[in-house]
Amino acid sequence: MSFDKDMQEVISMLKKMNNYDINGFAKELKYWIRELKFFYNIVVPNETNNASTSYYKVKPSKRPNKGQVAYFNLRRGYPKEIFGGHYCYIFKDLGSKYIIIPSTSVKIASTDPNPNLEIDIKLKNFKNNKLSRLHISDIRAIDIQRINEQKNIYDVITPRDEINQKIRKILFAQT
Repeated sequence: MSFDKDMQEVISMLKKMNNYDINGFAKELKYWIRELKFFYNIVVPNETNNASTSYYKVKPSKRPNKGQVAYFNLRRGYPKEIFGGHYCYIFKDLGSKYIIIPSTSVKIASTDPNPNLEIDIKLKNFKNNKLSRLHISDIRAIDIQRINEQKNIYDVITPRDEINQKIRKILFAQT
């Protein structure tokens, strides 16, 4: 199939979808295409001229470390997955990728965390009671290019050993 025909088919399918934010999807898709264009048209030619050996680099002062929380664009996923822009706990730094755990703000009206899926952590200087809820069920590896360098990076007050112990319990508990 040709590119134009494929794109017309995509537009047709999206317009026929019910109960889905197709405008939000279109904006995220446009944003993603801009990032791909930046990578392939700017980063790759200025690095190695080979996409498999070129990497997006974050300024050292803007690069979060393991155990901190930073804002990433997770894009759209399947239903029930956290998507869009979210603060995420950086579980591990893999160089050009991070293993992250998406989080949501804990508000006064929020329910208690589901002990099988979620962990509440305290953040330094964070809004909404300084609490953030880690969604272990949405853990994933992402490219560092997904970071929003304009957003704040937060330090975590909750001890890392305590967080790791709770993550281990959730991920490796005998069922």
